[in-house]
Amino acid sequence: MELNNFLQLIAILGVISAVVYGAIHFIHDLSIRKAKAKEDFLKSFDTLVAQLTSDNKTAQLSAAILLRRYFKDTSKRGQIDLKTETVNVISSLLKTLPSSVLQKTLADGLAYAVDLTKCDLQKTNLQDVLLDNKYQQVIMDETDLFLADLSYANLEGIKGHGIIFYRSILFCARIKNSDFTNANFRGADLTGVSFKKCTLKGADFTDALNVPSAIAESLENGIFTVEGEVSAKHESKDKAIFFSMPGIMSKEEELMTKDYKKTLESYGYEVIYYKTDTYPRFGQFNRVRHDIMRSVGMIAFGLKQLNIHKASYRPSTQNEEKWDGKWLPTPWNEIEVGMGLMKGMPILLVHDPDISTGVFDSNLSECFVAKISTNEDNRKLEQNKAFDEWLSKL
Repeated sequence: MELNNFLQLIAILGVISAVVYGAIHFIHDLSIRKAKAKEDFLKSFDTLVAQLTSDNKTAQLSAAILLRRYFKDTSKRGQIDLKTETVNVISSLLKTLPSSVLQKTLADGLAYAVDLTKCDLQKTNLQDVLLDNKYQQVIMDETDLFLADLSYANLEGIKGHGIIFYRSILFCARIKNSDFTNANFRGADLTGVSFKKCTLKGADFTDALNVPSAIAESLENGIFTVEGEVSAKHESKDKAIFFSMPGIMSKEEELMTKDYKKTLESYGYEVIYYKTDTYPRFGQFNRVRHDIMRSVGMIAFGLKQLNIHKASYRPSTQNEEKWDGKWLPTPWNEIEVGMGLMKGMPILLVHDPDISTGVFDSNLSECFVAKISTNEDNRKLEQNKAFDEWLSKL
């Protein structure tokens, strides 16, 4: 009897040992699998970040979209939460990227983070960004947008208590259904901005430029005092387009400018079109300034006006260039585009491929500046993507 009991005990201990052994191995294997999963997760993140700086444009855009998956809460699945790192990666890239499809795709992705409380978005390029999560409110309490460029941005459904727009550029931004209680707009450029159903109680507009009159009228020592929702925008009845172009052109160039003129007039715009015989004989700067101030947009035609056979540009410097047969446009382009930029109007640059200096420098990038080559077919302007994007911003 005792032997049977002993044998049963041995059997039970064997079973228990097998279970414990199996459990230990299971836990060990599970731990290894989790560690491997985390390692693979981190590697996939690093791979996407690397693709963002590759020379392959398709890979860049794919990575910019796939990066949004890391905004999800993955901690419940035992993975590392990379939300903060993802925001930091996007913010870092947006500090250097020019306005482009990649820049906008990355910037639009910030809405998927949902909670951007106290995030550092200083000096970022947020031109043309769409910050609107259609499924839930985007939280941007005390988010720092110091010196950020939000030209033509669309912000909707934002809760941004104490959000910092200090010295930001909000040129022609559209802000809807957002709560910016106690926001900091100090020194911000609000040219052409519009607010629709926004809460701005306690917002500081001290030294802000071009504050909409509906808001400016309710400021006390720079602070907005009205409770509840407010709507405000800049009103403009003008529909004029200023043409910056040489006074003397070849017949072909003149016909090209008239193609643009005819197309714009078909949309109901007045075209301010200077020719040599209509150019003022005195007070030229004031006349140009007056016409630009009443315009909503500008087309600058960069056409060949001056040919430099031999020259040194920036002589005796590290950036010296030797010019040989260099073409330059009329210097009035620089003056008139500069005036247009001061007003903050959308500008279309139509230039000869050999014109690449000053305002026609290919390295310059703004979401409200479009470019078209004179080699393109003027008869198909209405199908031209750059022309259409410029028109949409008027």
